[in-house]
Amino acid sequence: MRPQASAAANDGTAAATGRGNGLDAEAAREGAMEGVLIAAGEVGYREASVRAILEHSGGHRAQFYEHFQSKEDCFAQAYAAWIERLYVSLLEAATTVPGWEAGVRAAIVRLFEFVTRRPQIGRALFVEVQIAGEPALARHEATVERLALAIDSAREGIPPELAPPEATGTFVVGGVESCVCEALSAGDPDRIWDTLPELMHFAAGSYFGKEEAEAAFERASIFLERERARLTGAEE
Repeated sequence: MRPQASAAANDGTAAATGRGNGLDAEAAREGAMEGVLIAAGEVGYREASVRAILEHSGGHRAQFYEHFQSKEDCFAQAYAAWIERLYVSLLEAATTVPGWEAGVRAAIVRLFEFVTRRPQIGRALFVEVQIAGEPALARHEATVERLALAIDSAREGIPPELAPPEATGTFVVGGVESCVCEALSAGDPDRIWDTLPELMHFAAGSYFGKEEAEAAFERASIFLERERARLTGAEE
């Protein structure tokens, strides 16, 4: 029996038409995509069932199979949509401030704000994607490459004979992602803020050397001390 037919038989006519809970088709699709990420972030991708997804989205099983072939398909579509939104948001943050260093720091801050505000979705996007199947993983790798290319704009101000290896951008993105994954896997996303100065040291040093790395570390430390209450939501 096809999944759609089975789902309709289990949930009844109201569910099959999508009218049982007032969700239209697009709302059901968007809800399921958010639901699969939340469920995967809470219990892990392997343990996240269609039922758990629907508990978060409020949709029906029949609606789910109208839009997705499987949990893997739902996760892949959700990952593509949410990682693209995050990518655009990071680039937007980077371009609102002058200079490469400030832009990288602004993008990292925007990323940290996202994962501390939506830790379940953050865990799905950065941790659970590793076991969620080839479509989502391929999109993850493509996004890493795009972010690495953006960071690699640092080369524009470096003489060719002093330029770092071609993989430097990917190396920097990987370092940031590793910190995010560690904090999310530990269930303590707020601690990620402490890594900002070290990440800026790492990013600047990878392109511009020790002196610039130390200066970037100091500037990030001052920035973090000044902005910590706002960034962590601890303002009164």
